Amino acid sequence: MKSDLRGRDFISVMDFTKEELETILQVAIWLKMRNSVGDDQSDILKGKNLGMLFASPSTRTRLSFSSGITQLGGSSQIYNPQELQLKNKESWKDTGEMISRFLDGFAIRLYNLKAQMGADSYEYGDARKVLRSIAETARIPVINMLDDKEHPCQIMGDIMTMREKFGEDYKKKKVVMSWAYDDRAKSAGVPQTMIAAGCLMGMNITLCYPPVEGCYDVDPEYVAFAKKAAHENGGSFKISNDIWEASKGADVIYAKSWARMPEKHAELSIKYKKDYCISHKHFEKTNEGAVYMHCLPAKRNAEVTDALIDDPKISIVNDEAENRLHVQKAIMALTMC
Repeated sequence: MKSDLRGRDFISVMDFTKEELETILQVAIWLKMRNSVGDDQSDILKGKNLGMLFASPSTRTRLSFSSGITQLGGSSQIYNPQELQLKNKESWKDTGEMISRFLDGFAIRLYNLKAQMGADSYEYGDARKVLRSIAETARIPVINMLDDKEHPCQIMGDIMTMREKFGEDYKKKKVVMSWAYDDRAKSAGVPQTMIAAGCLMGMNITLCYPPVEGCYDVDPEYVAFAKKAAHENGGSFKISNDIWEASKGADVIYAKSWARMPEKHAELSIKYKKDYCISHKHFEKTNEGAVYMHCLPAKRNAEVTDALIDDPKISIVNDEAENRLHVQKAIMALTMC
């Protein structure tokens, strides 16, 4: 186990090896076990300060990071761009320099710069460029709480949850990462991170989405990485355009809406709403003991039926949300110590 990640940024799962991601999971499990028996963890990051910049709304990410740093003995500061000199166009480079002088770690949630930051224009990948530019200047760990390419803390919590539910055999299970309907055109960060991290860990991932050319395809960089990682680590990666076929023999159906082409999505997505609204009918085709996952918030009766997401025998959405806390504590403990 490679345990020394001190000073590392956590921006993309593709920056890490399988062994390093395994280390994060093992530390997260250890911290969760300590937490369950009331073991004090406040000495781990005692006196450390975490700054958190939210340029988009957040519930689970905000709560879990705030609680996590406190449990580890540190403190947090929360701000949005309008409260900093970013509002007056101070550069990200200068912002990155300043955070190193006052903080021990910096977590940032940022995507769609045009909508969230008032940028004149926006292209896919711009938020990632911002994170990289801050990391290049800052001399403290920079943690990605969500950008336009990935949601790495979310997916690490998801994999931890699968490991809990299925034990050490979790890598042998069939995980379907499925598109789901929403009228909004959202980032593909969740499926992109899942196929990259899952295949790097040697899991069996099936990516499923409607056959609308260009609209629901994910970033080719992540597809290429997933294929290579699956081959090297004993996993598998497949793409399906039929959710009913993909559901056959599945152990996990993880549904999340995304779209790369908003105009085409607005025109055509309603056609696939019925089939891709995950329900108990999909789980008639899965293996016994299969589970439903979603990063939340889920659009009820669009992405998933009320009956399924509220079914305690199948839905584990709240368990995976809780594991965000433990995974993020592990990331902070390993990088900010």
